[in-house]
Amino acid sequence: MNKKIFNSLAVATTLAGVIATAGTASAASLTKTATFTASTGDFQFTDFDQTLSIKKFDSSLGKLQKVTLDFLGEIKGDGKFENRSASSASITVNLGGFLSLDQTQLGVPPLLPVTPKTVITYNVAKFDGKTDYAGPSGRTFTGLSASQAGSRVFTDLASLNVFTGTGNLDFLFTALADSIVSGSGNMSYELNTLARGSVAVTYEYKTTPEPSVVIGMGVFAGLGMLSNRKKQLLKWAKS
Repeated sequence: MNKKIFNSLAVATTLAGVIATAGTASAASLTKTATFTASTGDFQFTDFDQTLSIKKFDSSLGKLQKVTLDFLGEIKGDGKFENRSASSASITVNLGGFLSLDQTQLGVPPLLPVTPKTVITYNVAKFDGKTDYAGPSGRTFTGLSASQAGSRVFTDLASLNVFTGTGNLDFLFTALADSIVSGSGNMSYELNTLARGSVAVTYEYKTTPEPSVVIGMGVFAGLGMLSNRKKQLLKWAKS
């Protein structure tokens, strides 16, 4: 009799362990992205603002633990200059921008700023008498570009609540130019600055199986153990 009771307790204990294990939360992650789109292409002339929308975290998936916000700002440019001085000059082209991502519910702007820039220097002769942005005293340049990435991590409850719900969370993407050509007291130039940006939001959360899955796993395990119990009893009766 004691042996039977012991075996029954063992079955119950093992079954409870299976059900408890089946209900343990597991880690998961989900990433949503949004990219700036311009009517004329991927890049747009600065200065401008645009809304980038990210789908919020669906709380039915589990409990949100952490949010990582990644922002990439990119600029590109082209232009030309003519040194009109009576002496040679070293001309520096500084292509730069101030790009930011803001969301007022997550903090005081700028939430996530980046300042991509690139610098190139040209040595040119004195003015050759022609404002053609070429020859010994001038240059025409294309294909300048720069990018910079930034990241923020949110784990506090207030911020996690902002990211959770239905619909989208809107971010304001701002692109301002900070470009200049310098190096000569007498110079004419033209410089164009274009920008684009993208945002990625990664949700890290814990999820638990549906109750029906947990119960099903427990019943399945229980049936298996009862079958083994039956075999043990038959073996014991024959011995």
